[in-house]
Amino acid sequence: MDKETKNLVELCVAWCGPLFVLGYLVFWGILGHNIPPPNVMGLTPEQLVADYYGKYQSSIAIGMAGCCVVALLYLPWSCLLAFMMRDESGGFNVFSFMELTGGALTAWVLAFCPAIWLSCAVFATTFDPSVIKLLHATGWFIYDVTFMITTVQLTGLGLYTILNKRQTIFPAWAGWCAIAIGIVFVPLVLIPFVDKGPFALPGSWNFYIVFGSWLFGFFSPYSYFMLKELTHRRREFVPVAAVASR
Repeated sequence: MDKETKNLVELCVAWCGPLFVLGYLVFWGILGHNIPPPNVMGLTPEQLVADYYGKYQSSIAIGMAGCCVVALLYLPWSCLLAFMMRDESGGFNVFSFMELTGGALTAWVLAFCPAIWLSCAVFATTFDPSVIKLLHATGWFIYDVTFMITTVQLTGLGLYTILNKRQTIFPAWAGWCAIAIGIVFVPLVLIPFVDKGPFALPGSWNFYIVFGSWLFGFFSPYSYFMLKELTHRRREFVPVAAVASR
C-alpha cells in the first residue's frame, strides 16, 4: 500500500471513534433510556420490569442491538491509536500493548453488556422479574466493576504520552488527563454495594463524572489530535500529487 492510500485508510479508521460515540449516545443513551440508567440496586425486580423494561421494551431492545454493532467501532479506533504510538516510538512497546489490549477488551465489554440487556428486554414479559434483575445487574457489574480494563488502556497511553519525548502528536497534558481519568474510575467498584448517593449506579460521580470525564477528558482530545495529525499528513500529499500530474 502506498503512503497516500495508507493515510486515507487511517483517516477513515480515525473517524470510527466519533461515529462510535455518536452511535452509542443514540442507541445506548437515548433508545436505551440510560441517561441516567435505572438504579438497579435501589429497585425491586418488579419495579425494574414495570418501570424500565416493560415500559420501554421495544426501544431498549432496538437500542441494545444497535449498541452491539456500534460499540465495536471503538476497536479499530484503539488499534489505530496503538499503531500511531508504534510509529512515533519506532516499534511496539509495553505502553502501546497496554493501550491496544485495554482498548480491545473495552470494546468487547461495550458490546457484550448491551447483549445481556437486549436479552432482558426481549424476555422481560416472559421470565421471572428476579431473573431479569439478576441479568440486568450482572451486565452492569461487568460493565462498570471491570473498570481496570479501561484504566490499563488509559495508563499505558498516558505514560507513553508523558515519557516519550520524541512523540509530537499528543501534548503531555493529555497524558496526565488520561491517567487521572483512569483513577476517577475507581469508585465504580462500589456500585454493587450502594443504592443511593454519588457512588450509586446513576449517581453524580459514578455516572455523570465518570462518563463525562472519559468523553471530554480522554476520548475527545485524543481523537482531535489523531485527526489533526492524519489530516496534516494528508496535506503533504497534495503538492506531490499536483507535481506528478504535470
